Amino acid sequence: MIFLSTLLLSIFITIALIPRCIRAAVRMHALDVPDVRKVHLVSVPRCGGVAMALGAIVPIIFWAQITPQLAAYLAGAAILFTAGMYDDFKGLGYQVKFMAQVAAALVLVLYGGVVISDIGNLLPIDTGLPAWFAELLTVFVVVGVTNAINLTDGLDGLAGGISLLIFLFISFLAYGVGNMNVAIIALSISGALFGFLRFNTYPAYLFMGDTGSMLLGYSAVVLSIMLTQGSTPLSPLLPLILLGFPILDTLVVMAERIAERRSPFSPDKNHFHHRLLRLGLFQTEAVLTIYVIQTSLIVFAYVFRYHSEWFLLLSYSLFSVLVVGFFTMVDRTGWKLKRFDIIDRVIKGNLRKLRGMRLAIRISFRVMYFGLPALLVFLTILPATIPTHLSLLSAYFAAVLAVVWLFRKEWLRMVFMPCLYIFIPLLIYSGELGTIEWFSPRMVKLHHLLYVGVAFFTIMMLTFNRRSDGEGFQITPMAFIVVVLSLAIAALPREILTDGTVKNAIPAILAMFFGYEVLVAELHGRMRALAGVTILSFLIVSIRGVV
Repeated sequence: MIFLSTLLLSIFITIALIPRCIRAAVRMHALDVPDVRKVHLVSVPRCGGVAMALGAIVPIIFWAQITPQLAAYLAGAAILFTAGMYDDFKGLGYQVKFMAQVAAALVLVLYGGVVISDIGNLLPIDTGLPAWFAELLTVFVVVGVTNAINLTDGLDGLAGGISLLIFLFISFLAYGVGNMNVAIIALSISGALFGFLRFNTYPAYLFMGDTGSMLLGYSAVVLSIMLTQGSTPLSPLLPLILLGFPILDTLVVMAERIAERRSPFSPDKNHFHHRLLRLGLFQTEAVLTIYVIQTSLIVFAYVFRYHSEWFLLLSYSLFSVLVVGFFTMVDRTGWKLKRFDIIDRVIKGNLRKLRGMRLAIRISFRVMYFGLPALLVFLTILPATIPTHLSLLSAYFAAVLAVVWLFRKEWLRMVFMPCLYIFIPLLIYSGELGTIEWFSPRMVKLHHLLYVGVAFFTIMMLTFNRRSDGEGFQITPMAFIVVVLSLAIAALPREILTDGTVKNAIPAILAMFFGYEVLVAELHGRMRALAGVTILSFLIVSIRGVV
């Protein structure tokens, strides 16, 4: 359940910070202005990376175990964050950014000891890389991949979507081999990307900027190295497959620039995504095509994660030849994709109609509108016993909410959530202390899955409801305090907090808390039915406490 807390927290912190970052970017003129090599037509704030970095760091600090490797990773990330933010808001030459990338890689290698020392059976048996060469190779690879993700950030949702697929897979692999630190870091970054992509998918309201793209590239390669080096059954060449598409894109583009006697860092429109656009694809189609390619590489990496390094290298070489050969053929022949009316008008037209109907948000809203109050009522009958203090408090909340509901309906939202801030943690904790007799172990697993469902549909509501006007879900000061207090309790060491029930309750509390926050925001003040069910829940608990 710690992974659910990690994902939820990073998502909601990122989403809560993005509107504030947008206002700051507009105020400071930190905007990505259109030019001949860019595909967007209006100025877009480039501040998403700041929100993502802050959203990802909080769960890492609370739940990851501090080791020299993690400390070095965070120090390198801080260097890139500082350089990227200065570039996004003030402007910075590529030479200075390159120096920052090298500095981050050196900190990682020299202080954290994160080194590519094993390349499997690519070398003869019992032959290892010399220490100096391994360190230089690691710096080169880290800087190269950091730039590779940065250079793929050319279409709405492209770099963010590719990175999301990569980090989710890294987290999955890390969990499978028991590397909890890498799993938590990767999942935290995945949550931040979920929150960011809500605003970055076509048409984008903001870009991640160099702050985001450099951090994503750096994190992807560092976590991949941590995962596949050392005592692990995973192939050390797996990162090449996982990060293969942006690496290939960068190598091809830089080789072409050098062949034309230009700087390898000079901008142009020769990236793979630009070529897909010239092929005749729309932006969304080009992004989806690259998503499919990246997903295929991830599936291949999973299936052959324990295989020979020579097999992986030859497979990646074949993939590279096919991709480069295809684009070379297209460029030389000038071939264009033929568009068919049956696809553009019928199939895509109907999909646009479904999107206009906002089917996903409607389904998610209905599930949350009926399911979340039902889950709250279920939680009222789950504890074996109700403490006296919770019974009295519930009676008080029921009376307060009933009075407001009858006489001051405009105050409902202001009173409703503070009552739940206190009621939900106490109720869930009571259930963790002991459940009713008929609640079997199999039902406990189902109970935990319900919180996962709440988190899923909450994320769905946030993802598909892409408001640009600042309305909807916002983190309030009181909500922030509740989250901080919950995390502070969860972060207490075992010597201080020996009872694990509190820590076990944190993911459930956060899922319910954020679910209600988003649901209340979507109701826009129409809360009579929701308040009525909540009053019923208060009454059930108060009656159970005295019976």
